[in-house]
Amino acid sequence: MKSHTPIPTAVFAILASATIDSVSATFPFAQPAFRYEPFNELDTPSQTIAEEKLGYIDLTWNNHALAPIEKNAWPSLSSNEREGASLLGFTEDTWNCFINHYEDFAWDELAEMGVQEHYEKLGWTQAHWEHTATDIVSTEERWWSQLTDLEQRAANDLCYFKDNWDRIDMTPNDSFFPHPMPDFRYVPWEELGSVTKQVAGGMMNYTEDLWNNLGSSVMEKNTFLNLDDDVREAAMDLGFYTHTWDCFMNHYQAYYWSSFHEDLKVAIETLGWTEAMWKDEVDEEPPTEEKYWIDLTPEEKAAATRLCWFREIWDAEPIPNWYDYDTDSHTAVTSKGPLPKDINLEIFEETGYVGKPPGSVGPAVYTYSGTDSATEQSESSGALASTSVLAVVISIGAFFML
Repeated sequence: MKSHTPIPTAVFAILASATIDSVSATFPFAQPAFRYEPFNELDTPSQTIAEEKLGYIDLTWNNHALAPIEKNAWPSLSSNEREGASLLGFTEDTWNCFINHYEDFAWDELAEMGVQEHYEKLGWTQAHWEHTATDIVSTEERWWSQLTDLEQRAANDLCYFKDNWDRIDMTPNDSFFPHPMPDFRYVPWEELGSVTKQVAGGMMNYTEDLWNNLGSSVMEKNTFLNLDDDVREAAMDLGFYTHTWDCFMNHYQAYYWSSFHEDLKVAIETLGWTEAMWKDEVDEEPPTEEKYWIDLTPEEKAAATRLCWFREIWDAEPIPNWYDYDTDSHTAVTSKGPLPKDINLEIFEETGYVGKPPGSVGPAVYTYSGTDSATEQSESSGALASTSVLAVVISIGAFFML
């Protein structure tokens, strides 16, 4: 379930789905509150402007820093884009700060604008900014709550707050999985449409065997933000974004131990992992690595669910084995519920569960099934999932330059 060589990735790639929380933050400019509303809650004129003038789609709007236009500072926008941004309610200052966070400016320009000192408080140097440093900025590996008070204030001055620093997922999701289930990925290769097959095969190097056996492609050992640009764009064309890729495809295998936090850390530790195991400092793995799904405890199944595992992929069954060709749908557990009765999400009561506050997780949140889940079957003959694999990832320490 983990990589033999976990490589640091910025915690920005991680996953939260919550309500925007910026009440206690102090910013240099008025916060553009509309930018932190889910796309489907915008009025129709705003949606049209965002799509036609700024190139947003619901996926890139709902996930901060994912849209290509957000890599551009105000001066780099075309006149049409600036008009669209203005119509939505942005100014040059609010765009540069809240959307671009000054990442499009040179290091010397940051000093002229009076914001270089804020980046320095976060650990940035000119070498880091210009991609010549040999290490990564330490704050790039931390969640918001892991920053010091001084670092949080510096981040506020760059128009960051908890939810855009942690890159929350605003995509609607009422399932018991932490993020929307990418059902399109669970269709056998032979059933894919010609366009999807061209994107998956021509741009992502999938073959029928790699596609039908989840976890076998080297790309899936990588985080979304560390995919090559063209591969990441192809993954977005299929319907993936940061959270769904990292959870359902990578299962956070490529993350540093220090990136596990709150409910993620509960999940990893419930499955038996220790820091020494994760870093390969000991020749040992937790017993769950040798278990089939049916043999996991309710708590272990909850932990695996938080990491976007379900029985079929945990047990490494090829997709055609759990696809109904008559109904054109997979037969795995449905993300819409009900939550199988043998998954005990109450292990997350103290930490909360992907946007649900502590103390709110349990039977009252989801409807439990009165019978065993349809996925709760006898042991399959497939190989065990969660085998260790080499993570071919690169650091995204220079996140702001992506």
